[in-house]
Amino acid sequence: MTRGGRFVLGSKGLSCFLQGRPNTFLVRWLPLCLSRAYLGLLGRLYYALNRHERELIRANLDAVLRRIPAGAPLDPVACQAFQGIFAHYSEKLITAYARAEKVYRFVEERVEFQAENLLVEAFSRGRGVILVTSHFGGVEFMPVILARKGYPVTMVVRFKTERLKRALVPRGEVLGITLLDAGGGNGVLFTALDSLKANQILITECDEFEGWRPTPKRSAQFLGYSCPMDRTLGLLHRRSRAPVLMALNRRVTASRYQLKFHDLNAPEPGLESEDIQQRALRMLEQYICDAPGQWYQWKNLRTIFGSQLFGSETEEPCFTVETGGLPAATGSAWGS
Repeated sequence: MTRGGRFVLGSKGLSCFLQGRPNTFLVRWLPLCLSRAYLGLLGRLYYALNRHERELIRANLDAVLRRIPAGAPLDPVACQAFQGIFAHYSEKLITAYARAEKVYRFVEERVEFQAENLLVEAFSRGRGVILVTSHFGGVEFMPVILARKGYPVTMVVRFKTERLKRALVPRGEVLGITLLDAGGGNGVLFTALDSLKANQILITECDEFEGWRPTPKRSAQFLGYSCPMDRTLGLLHRRSRAPVLMALNRRVTASRYQLKFHDLNAPEPGLESEDIQQRALRMLEQYICDAPGQWYQWKNLRTIFGSQLFGSETEEPCFTVETGGLPAATGSAWGS
């Protein structure tokens, strides 16, 4: 892309910018701490050259911080948010391109499980488990650590590049992770249901906004705003009757993580029994309020909120409500 007659480095987006061949080569051979530092420097360069994107993230953060109790002013939260974005892409490239043994050793030493008994009990029912997660913390390491602990894992993924797909698919096969490409349309949903019938853990994200299939005339509350109600999770739950858990892998330090499980099956006061999506968003909102810098969907909020972020209710969200057909399963972070 050019701007004012000049080529803009990184114009295809931060993900593609960081996945250049020299970068992935260095990630394979550098120590993990040096990989993180190197990719962080590249991330700062990207936002220096793409100031419009940086300002969009800051504007969206500012709009939400006026509604939620973040406990800190905009500037430090924005700094943490950009640090979180750099950490996310470091974790993504490490998962895809670092030597597999190094990745396995890292996640086994650095990821602590909390409330794993919920997963064990849900898995023992034999109907599979719908494991809801989000673009939060060290989500990239979640499928690896679950597979290394012996759980059968299926993931719905969205690949930004073919090269990333070629890197991740063989790694998933070695670990016994089944990757479902979200670009497969309605067939992805049926394959996801088959995986639950086979008593696997289906990992999906509740905040993959571009993949939402809104329910007509229904809305959810998220981050102090009204947004469409995605029907994907409810449909998966109704069709499979599988238990639904939420798991978020929070960064405790720069290199330590806490993967905590939550039960989404029990209905809450004021919510219908099948409002799985709203329950997931409520849980995610609690985590975001506590650590807004660890969520990295700030750029994409207008997709679901439209221009109400900036005080206008006239502009609709950037997708249309579908009234027929089956929704495509929500994408996972591994391919984004």
